[in-house]
Amino acid sequence: MINERDRVTPGQLVFLVLQTQIGIGLLMLPAKVHNVAKGDAWISVLIAGLAVQFFIVVMWCLSRRFPSLTLYDYLPALLGRYIGKLVLLVYAAYFILVSSYIITQFANIIRDWVLVDTPKWIIMGMMTGVCTYLVRDSLRAIARYFILVFFCNIAVIIIVICAYTHVNFLYVFPVGQAGLWNISKGVHETMTSLSGYEMLLFCYPFVEGGSSGKIKAVSLANLFATLLYAFAVFTCLIVFSPPEIELLPQPLLYMVKAFSFSLFERPDLYFVSLWVVVAATSAMGYMFMASKGIANLFRRGSDHRRAVPYTAALIFILALFIQSPLLSETLENMLTFADYLFVLGIPMVLLMISVLFNVKEAGGATR
Repeated sequence: MINERDRVTPGQLVFLVLQTQIGIGLLMLPAKVHNVAKGDAWISVLIAGLAVQFFIVVMWCLSRRFPSLTLYDYLPALLGRYIGKLVLLVYAAYFILVSSYIITQFANIIRDWVLVDTPKWIIMGMMTGVCTYLVRDSLRAIARYFILVFFCNIAVIIIVICAYTHVNFLYVFPVGQAGLWNISKGVHETMTSLSGYEMLLFCYPFVEGGSSGKIKAVSLANLFATLLYAFAVFTCLIVFSPPEIELLPQPLLYMVKAFSFSLFERPDLYFVSLWVVVAATSAMGYMFMASKGIANLFRRGSDHRRAVPYTAALIFILALFIQSPLLSETLENMLTFADYLFVLGIPMVLLMISVLFNVKEAGGATR
């Protein structure tokens, strides 16, 4: 039975999905996509957003066949008790790994730019603690916090707009210079950064209203996230020359650092302060999905709160082991390919099984 404190509106669903999508990729994506798509990197981001929309439709079609259940609840009905539990465990492990990776990258950036002499484990511990504090609350409380954090995105956009006083649009011409193959590789690099829309599989039964309002909410979130990433990538492309951007791991931060204001110095530190809040919501979203998986494994149903401390401990311990750059890069590559399996492959197979064998919740899909 769904707790009333966990019920959210379609409007709140927009921010739950959006803030899970927007995270560390905001700083790292421009350089990653440029390395393969060059001046057409912004095109890759837009195409990736369209691909994500297809994935969202698949998840929506699956979820509307089980309107009062999460993915974890109906896995046994579609795959059998034992295979269903195994897939549930794999999903939970995947979300734990993603959370650990986000926290590790967060600690790397904070230590490089702000807390140079602070041990990484302290930074990761602080991040894990903050996430644990919020995720232990109800889904409605998480959604309300995400709405407040959304305004940090607006502040980030305003800061980035300041760069348009010194740009060179010739850096992105001619359009299509990278070729279709390199643009498609750029799409592949972008897909992981846009992840987070899988929240639909776990929030669907808690959202008030019909299924049409839910798909509109997630689509709106994806549209904003895609445009924000495309805006960040495009701005970096017209601010830095191609040789320069290849040398910068976080082009947005270097761009903001070059700003000159008469009232304050080091604007990059203010930018990082805003980004910290945004990045934390992404880790919170994945911790929430992982906690629900752990709760289901121990038959706690939809009550994820008791599982949060154990999930957070696993996330922190794994983050401690992801220290070397080589291991971090290996994990990143693994998660990039695993993303296709968990957000498209498995939901597509489950949808096919549900349709072919007419397996759905009593009452079926809603409008």
